[in-house]
Amino acid sequence: MTQKKLVLLAYPKMNAEAKGVSLQPPVSLLYLAAVLQDEYEIAIYDHRLEPISRYEELLSRNPICVGISSFTGKQIKYARELAQIAKDSAAVTVMGGIHAGLHPQQTQQDPLIDYVISGDGEIVFKEFLKKLTTGQPIPPVMTSADFEPVNLDTIGLLPYDLINVEEYINIAALPGRSLPFLFSRGCPYKCTFCCNPALNKSLGWRKMTVETALAQLDELVEEYHLDGIFFHDENLSVNVKLLNQLAAGVNGKFKWAIQARADGLLKTDLNYLEDMGLIHLGIGIESGSPRILKAIRKEETVEQFLQLNQMLAQTGIDSWYNYMVGFPQETHDDIRMTVQFAMRLLDENPIAMNNTFYTLAPYPGTEIGEMFEDQMPETLAGWADFDRHNCNAPWHDEKTRTLLHRITFSSKFVGRRLTVLFDNPNLRALADELSEKWRAFDFFNDEQWQNIEQRGWKVLKEIFGKNAY
Repeated sequence: MTQKKLVLLAYPKMNAEAKGVSLQPPVSLLYLAAVLQDEYEIAIYDHRLEPISRYEELLSRNPICVGISSFTGKQIKYARELAQIAKDSAAVTVMGGIHAGLHPQQTQQDPLIDYVISGDGEIVFKEFLKKLTTGQPIPPVMTSADFEPVNLDTIGLLPYDLINVEEYINIAALPGRSLPFLFSRGCPYKCTFCCNPALNKSLGWRKMTVETALAQLDELVEEYHLDGIFFHDENLSVNVKLLNQLAAGVNGKFKWAIQARADGLLKTDLNYLEDMGLIHLGIGIESGSPRILKAIRKEETVEQFLQLNQMLAQTGIDSWYNYMVGFPQETHDDIRMTVQFAMRLLDENPIAMNNTFYTLAPYPGTEIGEMFEDQMPETLAGWADFDRHNCNAPWHDEKTRTLLHRITFSSKFVGRRLTVLFDNPNLRALADELSEKWRAFDFFNDEQWQNIEQRGWKVLKEIFGKNAY
C-alpha cells in the first residue's frame, strides 16, 4: 500500500482568543482536510495552542506544502512568521483564507508566499496539490471562480479527529460542551463595511440541504457528546423557512446559537425557536444613528432593532449585540447616538448583552475600503496592524482617535458580557462606573480615563492572564 503524502495546514495565532471563552476550532482548515484526507495525510497545526516545536517537527517530515490561513490583521504577522520557518525548511508555502482571497496578487508578491488560493478552497486546493505532485505548471494564484462551486452536501462531517477537540469544546456563548457548524456560506446583503460581497460575488449565498445538515448535526452531537451547537453562518436568517425547518429538525435535542439579522428574526416566532432549543443570538446592529445605517446600506432601522429587542425581552434567549464605530462620515453626535442606543437596549432587555465595540476597519474588497484604496497598505506585511481593534484609520483626527479608543476599550466592561461570565468585584465596580459614563457620553476627561484604562488592564489580566487584550 502506497504511503500517503503529507500536507501540513497551519492556523496562525491572532492574540485575540481566550481558551474556554472564545477559542474556536480552525474550521477553515478542517474543511480542506475533509476533502483531502482520502488522498493525503493531513496534519493541522494550531499556532494558538501548540508550541512552535510541533510545527518544526511536522516540517521535518517534508510535507508536500504548507497551507497557511490568513485573516486581515494580527494573524498576518504570525502567518508570515510561520511562512518564514517553512521557507527555511525548503517547504512550498500556500496562503488561503479571507485576506488572501481579497488581495490575492499582493499576497502572492510577498517573498515568503509561493502560491495563493483565492475563494472557497476545497476544490481549488485539491487541484493545486494534483498539479504540484505531478509536476504540472501552477499559476501563482488559483481562484475558485475558475471551478465549479463547492457542493456543501458532499463535504461530509468535518474531521475533528485531526485536532484535540477538548481544547475547543467550551465557549462563553453556550453552556456545556459545544462545537461550531456551518449550514450556509455568504450573505446576500451589500453592507459597505463588509467583505462578503467581494468574497462571494461569483458564488452568492449557498447552503446545505436541511436533511444533510440535520444528519451531520446528529452525528456530531453523538460523536463528541455535545450539549450545544454554534451555527457559524454569517446570517442564518437569510431564509426564514429554512431556519424554521432546521429548528423543527433539532427539536430541542441540543441547545443552539446563531448569528442573524433583526429584519429576518422579526419574521420568525421567537418563542417557537426557543422551544426548539435556541438560546443565543448574535445580532449585528452596527450603529444607533439612522443616518449611518442608511449610509452603510444596512437595510435595517433603529425601530426594527428596538422592536426585536422588546420581543427578545419576553423570551429566555440571550442576545449579543455587535456595534461598530469610526465610519468615515460619522460625527461625534452619531457616535453618541450609538453609545446611548446600546445602553437603551440593555435597559429594555435585562438579558441582552453588548459585544465589544469594534472600530471600522476598511478591509480590502469592501466598498469603504475601495474608497480609501490609495491609503491602504501596499504589502502583505503592512496589513498586520490593520484590524477592527485599530483606531488609526486615516480619516480620524486625534480627538476622534482618542474617543474611539476609549469607547472600544471600555466596551469590554459595559454591557454585562463579562460580568455575567466572571464573578470579580473589581470588574463589577468598573462596569458600573463605565455604564454611567456611557449614559452621559463622558469620554473627554484625560486624567480620569488614564486612570480607568490602568484599572481596566489590571482587571483584564486578573480574568484572562496572558490572553488579555
